[in-house]
Amino acid sequence: MKGVLRLARQIINAELEPLNLSGAEGDILFHLLTGSNKLQQEQLAEQLDIGKAAVSRVVDSLESKGYVMRVRQHEDRRAYSVFLTDKAFSVGEDIKNIYDKLYMRVRKGIADEEFIHIESLLSRVAANLQSGRDK
Repeated sequence: MKGVLRLARQIINAELEPLNLSGAEGDILFHLLTGSNKLQQEQLAEQLDIGKAAVSRVVDSLESKGYVMRVRQHEDRRAYSVFLTDKAFSVGEDIKNIYDKLYMRVRKGIADEEFIHIESLLSRVAANLQSGRDK
């Protein structure tokens, strides 16, 4: 599994390079493009299972590149919401296509029922790992 994850990350990084984006930046942009365009940094960290400090660094970089803007929350002055900018929307289809292309590459030559079986097995592996964390 480690090799599969490493290869997927290398492919994503290479595909995002022409957009001057890292894989971590692409992951956050893809998440915002395909979900809610307004999330607090803490929500991003939780939903992507990334540390808060790492999310903060990536959002800083995306903000300096003009892809996102941060707005302080009125309810909690310590919290920021992250919004996509027009620049992010202008490359949004490219980013979605990069991740879709990777998914299609992963699925190539694997029948639907086999892929469903793989997903089921990986869900069980994840559940096994999660149960070990809860102790």
